[in-house]
Amino acid sequence: MDQSTQIKVTKPKITNGTIVSLRVKRETKKRIQAELAKVNKKDFGKKVRCDELIGTALSLLTDQHLKVLQDGSMTNADRLEIHYRDYVKKHGATTKDEFLGKVLSGAIRENS
Repeated sequence: MDQSTQIKVTKPKITNGTIVSLRVKRETKKRIQAELAKVNKKDFGKKVRCDELIGTALSLLTDQHLKVLQDGSMTNADRLEIHYRDYVKKHGATTKDEFLGKVLSGAIRENS
């Protein structure tokens, strides 16, 4: 018999826990830790936890902030698709190839 078989050991999962992990970039983690250090630099009171800091920051987000984040996540292909759909709504059925030709020739501007 082969003695090289490995036994897989798994940790039990905690299903009732209230703490979960969240993946963020290293730079984001450093920024959060720096802000926590500033907030917790005080003589009295308990430590402010990361969850409290992030919860407060999220409550301050406005619709304008969300719009900026949404616009920043779009690619040029996404913008072209939105422009194409708006053009079709306004001017009727047109193929993407015809639309792209008109855009490249200058017959269509961004806000037409």
